Amino acid sequence: MSLFKVRNWWKTQCPTVESAYDSFSLHCARLCLEEGEKDSIVVGSHSGQLCIYRPSGGQASQPDFDAEDEEQPAIQTANTENVFQHADVIVEMLLPHPVLGVSSGKFTTASKSDTRLQLVVLHPMRLCIYQIVTIDGLADHGDHTRLVPLSDHLLTKPAFSLCHGPFGGVKGREFLCVQHLDGSLRFFEQDGISYDRTLATDRHIPTPLHYVPRVDCFVTVTPAWVLECYRYQDIAEALESVRRHDPIWSLCVGEYALDLQVHQVSNTESVIVVLGENNLLCVSDTGKVQFIKKLDYSPMCFHAFVAGWYWEPGARLMLAVVSESGSLLLYESDQIIWSAQLGEVPVAIGRANVAGLPGALVTLGATGALAIGYLGSEPQLFRVPALNLAPFEMARCQKELLELEREIRAGVDPSDATIAKAAAERDVRMEVEIDGASMTACTHPTNVPSAGGTVQMCQLSVSIQVELALEVLQLTIATDRAVGCSKDSFLFRDVAAHSTERFNVWVYPVEPAPPASLTLTVFCSYTNKQGITRIQHKDTSLPLALFVKSCQPSKEALHKLTLTISPVSSVLGGGLGQLFPEFTPEGGASSALGLQLVTGSDTRKVTIVAAKSTNRFRVQSDELGLMPMVLECLIKRLHDDSPVHRVAESEVDTRKNASAAKVHVTVSGMPAVSELMKALQVHHELGRELKQLETELEITTGQMRLFERRFVVKLQERSLRALDGILMLLKRNHASVAKVCQLLKQQRHKMTLTRINLVAILNLFNLCFTHSRNTPGGKYLEYLTGLLTPTVIDGTEQSYEEMLLPVVRYLEQTGPLKTGDDQSTAFEEAYLYEVKLREANGVDTSIHNDLLQRYIQRLLGRVNDRFTATGKTSGSGSGRNSVDFEEQPLPEAHNEEAEEEQNEEQDQRTHDGTDVHLSVHLGSTASEWVNYEKQSDLPL
Repeated sequence: MSLFKVRNWWKTQCPTVESAYDSFSLHCARLCLEEGEKDSIVVGSHSGQLCIYRPSGGQASQPDFDAEDEEQPAIQTANTENVFQHADVIVEMLLPHPVLGVSSGKFTTASKSDTRLQLVVLHPMRLCIYQIVTIDGLADHGDHTRLVPLSDHLLTKPAFSLCHGPFGGVKGREFLCVQHLDGSLRFFEQDGISYDRTLATDRHIPTPLHYVPRVDCFVTVTPAWVLECYRYQDIAEALESVRRHDPIWSLCVGEYALDLQVHQVSNTESVIVVLGENNLLCVSDTGKVQFIKKLDYSPMCFHAFVAGWYWEPGARLMLAVVSESGSLLLYESDQIIWSAQLGEVPVAIGRANVAGLPGALVTLGATGALAIGYLGSEPQLFRVPALNLAPFEMARCQKELLELEREIRAGVDPSDATIAKAAAERDVRMEVEIDGASMTACTHPTNVPSAGGTVQMCQLSVSIQVELALEVLQLTIATDRAVGCSKDSFLFRDVAAHSTERFNVWVYPVEPAPPASLTLTVFCSYTNKQGITRIQHKDTSLPLALFVKSCQPSKEALHKLTLTISPVSSVLGGGLGQLFPEFTPEGGASSALGLQLVTGSDTRKVTIVAAKSTNRFRVQSDELGLMPMVLECLIKRLHDDSPVHRVAESEVDTRKNASAAKVHVTVSGMPAVSELMKALQVHHELGRELKQLETELEITTGQMRLFERRFVVKLQERSLRALDGILMLLKRNHASVAKVCQLLKQQRHKMTLTRINLVAILNLFNLCFTHSRNTPGGKYLEYLTGLLTPTVIDGTEQSYEEMLLPVVRYLEQTGPLKTGDDQSTAFEEAYLYEVKLREANGVDTSIHNDLLQRYIQRLLGRVNDRFTATGKTSGSGSGRNSVDFEEQPLPEAHNEEAEEEQNEEQDQRTHDGTDVHLSVHLGSTASEWVNYEKQSDLPL
């Protein structure tokens, strides 16, 4: 952007206020209507409006030169903008056809003493010539100007542009040439003679056509981007001779010509200026290139003129180019001499001598904004605002954030979203069904090794019932990273009302790792004919048998989860046979179930143990990443989707069984944080190794390109003795590139498995916090689920640890999870920025990963303690909201005896009610399990 601005001198709005103007709609010329007149501005629009303006240069407020006030001249100097007056419009009329171009000249056979010019208007299928007549006014009435039609020529083809000039070297009159859309030419002479001609080369794209008076030739640009020059005598010749119709010279431009202008710069030379899409080209009338100016911007329009008279030695060629950003760049030949900023981006620019301002710049906008300006020398300075050096206060920012949240809640009506959601569900009804009973062998490519087991796939059926006509309907299937889908997106256009769309896809394991969740989500987004977009989704669960198979249960494991159901229900007497019928024989009532991945080579397993006489379950495994899938399935089957509830729904007393089937799930405690830290450390190390391999691959490929260039050079030089060495280097480098690519592929697959494991551990933490026994309020759960979102993504510039670190540090300083001693410091932006610079310089550092592990371990430990302490006081049901927890101090140390007494009281209270409560104790040892129940109850 330029420092200077084009100063406005006069402006107005043309009658058509729409995008109906282009570069051919503006014409500035002296019409010779009276003696000593200035230039007039002719504007034609595609809507048929034709206007002729003659700015008078009247000031908005005329100064009083007789006054003795010394400040008046200063005001006059500052106020240089003129106001639009009604007398500035001399002609305004609406023509019956769109105006494609306007021009003026001597187009009649009038006497040489008549200096008036005629106005020619080009319509799509018509060429009209008008005479401008001025009638003197009587009394107080002013002069009246009107257009008198002189001739009207019908065209046989649609027109594109026109040009005029003294074709054939005649003096005192001018002829017209109309270029059609097919590239053919039609000439009109003043004696009523008209004829058609076609140039030698094929023309499918019309381009501007101009006449060069000095050499009596026409110049144009062909669709092949070649500038050609044709002699008028050859074109006007009636004989069809290919030789005589060929161009006298041609020059390859290499791009489409946006505009073309011709000017005579001396007695012996004229120049053709071509504005391309990327270059500004100047060629003499003999085909010699004067200069080529490469533009580093996208041009919109331009205007060329000669400063001085062409017969004088000091004549200079000036070029004014307008860029797409609204900058006006003024060139003298190929050297830029001035740059200024326009008020808006024009589509046409010209130069005119108006009253009081010779050499004014005339611009026409796409919507008819006509302005006259000049190159002012007053710069518009930009002052840098003062820096806000106030310290960053977290407490104040958190207070402002809470106030903004309250304002948003007060201004948003939740009923609107409910109504919109209900309307979307009525318009488009979606049914999702998983056929888990009939699974077949997988026929799609997977990364799961098939040794010792067969990978299976199940069918997902989706049915969409549309009640109204839709413009676009898109369906997307979102699965876990370890789950593959034969086709995950569908797009339907112009869906008819009351129609049904159905499709089936296959779902199968794609990685040799257990998924973090069995939930599969189908998103449906549609746009109706009014342009309103709605989105809805529906969840379903994949069958557990798709990923695991039954095996021998294990007696001991590193990680154990204990589940308790109270009161004891008679429907659970069948043990695990009713909960997992697909893994137990028919009628079996086993008390222990081992689940192993479908691959036989993978010995990792999860064991589910059910007590004999009590309502307790245990989920145990040596791998923490295997447990969330089984735990989620167990909770879901104990909830409304379990076989227990399907049995209850078939009973006669539906109301009693419905109340008995109501399940409330709670979880106390959380998994070991060390496993999460270990998964984060493995992810960080693999990311570092992956980055090193990518850097090594970039270096080796660069060497390969260098060796290939040297090989081509030696081959051209026919240096056969040097080819052996280059060929040896090529082979060695190729082997190195192939090795690095193979390592990179293996490392990326390891990174994918690591991300799946990390997502599974995060999902396990999320499940535990969501169903925790002692969850004190909604804010805790909202912050924790937002932190432990099961989505691990590494960007190109930032890793997952770098993106998660500011979130954890923010939670430490704000909200209900902040530290109670309030000794937390502000963000260390400068330190982290310095570390980032050291990383860019090749210094290996793990500051982000170390800080993230430290803060997550401290945060989750404090949350666990607060959950435990809240369990002591939450039994009274005080109903405190989330805001109250922000000022709550840190709890005291954990008291196990008080917690056991409270658990016994809570079990006694829930034993008398109708709800089934499920509690999970994480990390419990075998001795704790024996203390809960008799030794004979354990099946193992």
